[in-house]
Amino acid sequence: MNNASTKLGMERCTNCGHRWIDYEGARAECYLCGSNNISECLSLREVRDAIQALRNNDKKYLDKHTKRSVILKQRYREIAELSLERANEVYNKAKDHYLKGNLSDKVVDQLIVAFRLFSELGVNKPAAVTAYMTAMGYAQRGIEKEIRQVDDLSDLVAARQWFMRLGSKEWEAAINLHIGEKAMATISSDPLALQSTMQVALWHFYKAREYYFEMRNTHMIDRIQFDIERTTQLLISYTQELSQIEAAKISAQSTISYGEHVRKGLESMAKSLHYGLSTLGDQIEHHGGSLSRTKQAASLGAYTAKTASSVTSSANYRGHSLDTRLPEIGQLLTKTAKEIPDDFYQQLKDLSTKFALSPSGNVPNATITNDPSIRSISESISPDVKKSQESLKHLDEPSIKLTGTLLDTLVSKGFGKVLEQLQDAESTKKNPQA
Repeated sequence: MNNASTKLGMERCTNCGHRWIDYEGARAECYLCGSNNISECLSLREVRDAIQALRNNDKKYLDKHTKRSVILKQRYREIAELSLERANEVYNKAKDHYLKGNLSDKVVDQLIVAFRLFSELGVNKPAAVTAYMTAMGYAQRGIEKEIRQVDDLSDLVAARQWFMRLGSKEWEAAINLHIGEKAMATISSDPLALQSTMQVALWHFYKAREYYFEMRNTHMIDRIQFDIERTTQLLISYTQELSQIEAAKISAQSTISYGEHVRKGLESMAKSLHYGLSTLGDQIEHHGGSLSRTKQAASLGAYTAKTASSVTSSANYRGHSLDTRLPEIGQLLTKTAKEIPDDFYQQLKDLSTKFALSPSGNVPNATITNDPSIRSISESISPDVKKSQESLKHLDEPSIKLTGTLLDTLVSKGFGKVLEQLQDAESTKKNPQA
């Protein structure tokens, strides 16, 4: 199961009341009491959409749907508080491993969990930081990987998609450049695979060159142009080699077809020879002769047929020759990018230039996940998280303090009845004799 495409929300143990935030169906039982009576997973978005639906469908929803709206808002606050606590916990644990160079699937998946929760809560700066860290993690993994087939570029392609959704053209160009370099350096003995990776390399080199041409960066343009010329030469070479192989295959197929006819002819001849010699042997033995020479002749015919069959079999053998999956995360990335001011990206833009110039491979100066700027932004989100925790304490706090009696009236009779009681109480205070 791919967790990144699964609903993320609050689940509750109906036995002991324990609540938690996790992917839907990730926990089969409660960790506290061991009960498997788990409520349906409820996401923050679902509650928010339900509240908005009440407002859109009936302008008097506060009066007509008071009880439901109170429950929904209570549930929203409950899930929001749990989500923020969970996001902060997951982020801090994943960050420690991340800054130490651990970019395993588990660490990256945890960063994605934190991003989804921060973004759903509208805590934009922590969401943006987590998204950039995730994208850079994919990028770092990609440039450290040895490419033997197109699928080995999946990490770099994932990083490119994240940066595209974040609207970071600098990072997108840097990733395009590295995809081109890694594809050009593919290690394979299959000319068809090499031809495919060279085509991939050329496409990404052209995309990177377009960006640097717009930025009028002549140094990067000259560098990419050299890579394009070299890749084009390799593509021509692999294409010619592939053409020669295809020609050889056609010739081999003709040889195979010819060999098949020869094999059938030899088998037919061997059977006829065996039958004829057996018949001759019977005649010789009937007349008192020896079978030894007859047997030798018959085995010679069988050996000839077997050899022809082996040659034919050998000839036959030699003749054989990443966007719609996670739409929700893409939407959250685009939404987060729109909420972040441009000055936030400046130090990340500088880092993208450094990454573009770094060599592809597992070398110290190509590592970006432990760069000082990454450490700086990873530590900068604590104030935003604390501020959000404080704001959740006053989420939908009413301007009028309701006593227990008034709250009961609100739930049972509606908001209008509550206002009447408050007005009567206010009149009584002003005119105590009335």
